[in-house]
Amino acid sequence: IARRQRQMCIRDSPRIVLANSRILIERDYLDSLAGKDELSKSELSWLKSQAERLRVDEEPGSETMFRRLKNRLDVIPPSLVLAQAANESAWGTSRFARRGNNLFGQWCFSQGCGLVPRGRVEGASHEVASFSSPYRSVRSYIQNLNRHPTYQLLRDIRLKARNRDDIASGPSLAAGLLGYSERGEDYVEEIRNMIRHNNLDYYDDDFQAIVQGANSQLSLIHISEPTRRTPIS
Repeated sequence: IARRQRQMCIRDSPRIVLANSRILIERDYLDSLAGKDELSKSELSWLKSQAERLRVDEEPGSETMFRRLKNRLDVIPPSLVLAQAANESAWGTSRFARRGNNLFGQWCFSQGCGLVPRGRVEGASHEVASFSSPYRSVRSYIQNLNRHPTYQLLRDIRLKARNRDDIASGPSLAAGLLGYSERGEDYVEEIRNMIRHNNLDYYDDDFQAIVQGANSQLSLIHISEPTRRTPIS
């Protein structure tokens, strides 16, 4: 089992770093747009697509839209991502992980969108979603936490940490997962125990070091950019 745990962490941590890094790039672009007096059509289009994706129903370009988008366009600590992936996929060995690249047990509701779970209740129509790659599963999972009403508490905890110029830890954000499983508090405590027992907070520190290193490099580079490119949606 220890070997399986190591393999999953080595395999999936770069995917989590990539997904979170993409979000940080998008946050930076969002900040740049918030400081503009007037937005171009392409900039407004990008804002609208992000608002639709993250379910923010506000006037495009308004102060409220920027504030709500920034609250939802944020990273999830790698320790929490790894713990939930391990818990939901049995360390990457579940049928849904192996055949559908689904590490988190996400559901979908159109016929053929995924794998039908064994023992599905008669009359139910949900499937366990299939993804083209594990990375796509990670991105979908983060998006789910960033926009679903069930995880508002998680986002509130994260925002309070941001307001203290801090980054919320995996165990602290786990408090916002009460609705992820019908097991409620027991599930939250299990995720926290997985983080502690497997020293997954190492991956939080590692990600922060990567971000700080990138920021240090950027601070040394001064490039004149006549136009700013829009990140890929």
